[in-house]
Amino acid sequence: MRIISKIAKIKRKNCRSKIMENWKKKVAVFLISQTVSLLGSMLVGYTIMWYITIGTQSAVMMTVYVLCTFIPSIIMSPFAGVWADRLNRKILMITADLTIAFVTFVIAVLFFFDIKDMWIIFVITVIRSIGQTVHQPAVSSVYPQIVPKESLVKVQGISQGISSASMVLLPLLAGLLFAIVPIEYIFMIDVVTAVIAVYILLRFVKLPKHQAEEKKEEIRYFDDIKNGLKYVASHYLIFRIIVFGFLFMMLVAAPSFLTYLQVARVFGPEAWRLSLLEAFFGVGMLVGSILITAWGGFRNKLVTFFLAYIAIGLGVVGLGIPFNFYFYLAVWLIVGLFISISNPILVGLIQEKVEPEYIGRVFSVFGLMNTISLPLGMLVFGPLSDIVDISLMILLSGIGMAVLAIIPLFNKKLLKEGI
Repeated sequence: MRIISKIAKIKRKNCRSKIMENWKKKVAVFLISQTVSLLGSMLVGYTIMWYITIGTQSAVMMTVYVLCTFIPSIIMSPFAGVWADRLNRKILMITADLTIAFVTFVIAVLFFFDIKDMWIIFVITVIRSIGQTVHQPAVSSVYPQIVPKESLVKVQGISQGISSASMVLLPLLAGLLFAIVPIEYIFMIDVVTAVIAVYILLRFVKLPKHQAEEKKEEIRYFDDIKNGLKYVASHYLIFRIIVFGFLFMMLVAAPSFLTYLQVARVFGPEAWRLSLLEAFFGVGMLVGSILITAWGGFRNKLVTFFLAYIAIGLGVVGLGIPFNFYFYLAVWLIVGLFISISNPILVGLIQEKVEPEYIGRVFSVFGLMNTISLPLGMLVFGPLSDIVDISLMILLSGIGMAVLAIIPLFNKKLLKEGI
């Protein structure tokens, strides 16, 4: 039995070596599949957001939408992390994509027959949120399987660059489509892109089995979740980054979800303004992605990360002073640039510092903290924005973000973890 076990281990090692030899080709195909999936999802995301914003101009309705997005994610995140660590990640991604495609097809049909009640949008948003929650940890866990450690940050930079390029083009396309075609046609684009993405995954992407998948251990959800949380709590770097992220994202809720309303109220509720807003943000993210891919950040990755977050906070302060629409667009571009610098650094650090058998659960905990903190922030900022000036709230949140990001730079022990 020991001999058989050793032979199996050698085979796995050889298989892993072969996969790493062709890792660039494999990553390229995987990125193509995820990009195709992303295109449709982003189109629908913008469309639903604008449909609610322009149709209601109500902060309360936006708050309900945010809760429908994040509450399912809060509930599903712990399970999604366990699945990403224990099950076949390719099957998880395909299942999530097809689920999202199916419910989007349903809403397209309902809208085609002129059934356009707002509660339908909210129900579909809940189901799409569940699919995306399952999808994300699986995707994030795939990269360490197929990318050498030293290349993770650069690959994340490329991935971020693709997302950023999409954020330049898709808002413009979404704005054009939103203005000239019925909304159900936009929903159908997402269905088609999801099917194409699934076909690429099935036909061209072969992933090695990860350790837990090969062992075929029984999934003990609560034990696995508990072990994942214990791991996070005992990991010096990860625990502190999660606490920082939780507090930061509560403040991010204001600029993330209220800028649409701010633009509609201060400059006018035209769809082209919202399209330009997203496009300029996307240009900033694209420039930031190119910069971080070529540069890689300072030697200390945490210094790069926190300096970028200080810049994001200062940018949000600028959003709180909307004296001119074009100034507002320029500030959004700068915010997007620094977000795009910080994200690959964070994801690369997690992928480098976390043991492979816990990586899905760690990404899941990060997702869970985001999905808890954003709605908590929105529960405060959302209702207040109907009675207090939105720009003032965004200004104060930006000051809070900058101050919060400065504090960790004085923690020498923490900064050592970034080297």
